[in-house]
Amino acid sequence: MPGRAVVVLVSLAVPSLLASCGAADLPSPRRTVTVTVDAPAEPSAEAPTSAPSEVPTSAPTSTLVPRALAVGRQRGAPKSFEEAKGRIDAARPAASVRERFRSPTGNIVCRRDTNSGDASCEVEKGRIAPPLPTICPAGGPTDIGRIELGPNGARPVCNSDTIGTGGEPELGYGARTEPSGTTACLSETFGVTCIDEAGRHGFFLARDTFVTF
Repeated sequence: MPGRAVVVLVSLAVPSLLASCGAADLPSPRRTVTVTVDAPAEPSAEAPTSAPSEVPTSAPTSTLVPRALAVGRQRGAPKSFEEAKGRIDAARPAASVRERFRSPTGNIVCRRDTNSGDASCEVEKGRIAPPLPTICPAGGPTDIGRIELGPNGARPVCNSDTIGTGGEPELGYGARTEPSGTTACLSETFGVTCIDEAGRHGFFLARDTFVTF
């Protein structure tokens, strides 16, 4: 029987910081964490929860991490798959931007698999404190730098490695990746959104903030 939905709101004051990486990288004067728990993500016999081998992950997250998380200011972030898909469908496709790309500021790099439905994005600056203690395993990094999207949803990752290569093409603001496979990503001034249409999951990532749905 599904568990009762629980919403936890935590608001923490943080110092205002000057940002040099553009609108997507501005930290918020206050930090808000919203955790919505519908059901814990559970392993599936048909779709493994582990990250694909070609996307390095130094610290896998716990299977108890909820599918829906919202951390930080979330300015402009979509809050659902339907909202994210509507924005992506309305955006212009960027020619030749497929598996890899970076945001115009260079602070976000992404990698998507046009066959498997997997996608990942990470921030260079503005890593995020975990909203739940189960996200960062003991003995590894203590903050979140990457979000990984797979068949079972989007998961924050406390990574020490990187998926960046230094040669990613730029995905301009207002543009989406070239249509291919079940995944798609959109670059906006306030962050990057990626979805998997087959699994109807996705995420938003920016400096000091992320949303999974």
